Amino acid sequence: MNKNTEFIFIRHGITELNVKKVYFGQLDPALINEGIQQIQNTKKNLINENISLFYSSDLKRCTESAKIINESLNLDIIEKEGFRELNFGIFEGISHEELMNKYPEEADIFFKNWETYRIPGGESIHDFMMRAVNEIEEIKKACKGERILITTHSGVIQSVLSYYFTGNLEAYWKFRFNHGSMTKLCFDSSDFAFLEYVNRI
Repeated sequence: MNKNTEFIFIRHGITELNVKKVYFGQLDPALINEGIQQIQNTKKNLINENISLFYSSDLKRCTESAKIINESLNLDIIEKEGFRELNFGIFEGISHEELMNKYPEEADIFFKNWETYRIPGGESIHDFMMRAVNEIEEIKKACKGERILITTHSGVIQSVLSYYFTGNLEAYWKFRFNHGSMTKLCFDSSDFAFLEYVNRI
């Protein structure tokens, strides 16, 4: 019997910049105490999951989350830049109000052409999606039948799920992921994608 290849995505714990509600993707804040507790709770839900491989975004909020989870797994954590959040370029670290005041022209273009507009100094959401999907494809080919854990960012999970269920970004805004939540994406032996659960706390 052929086994499914399974990806369990964990959204990192909350950070101070999440609390401040600013745009940030590749800024590198640490977890706050609430975020640490969120991941401690997640860790308990993963003890019996029989994880084969453990990947993480190389940004601090994800590597810190991964290290907490790994206290009960004892796996090698493989850090990947490809699992970083969207690079918001000149929008990094500012609120929506600041964005509209400081970069009104760029913001207007971004909101009208959000899929393909490359933020100055950053990347487009389409390119971001393909960056994340390319990482998944590489792992999927090399690790058939394995259960893989990935600590990453909301945007990565949104873009990966949208790609595998629509072929594009059509479903990107239809998903929401709480900090510390678990989402399981599976592929059967014919590479058919299906969701086992989404945003489980």
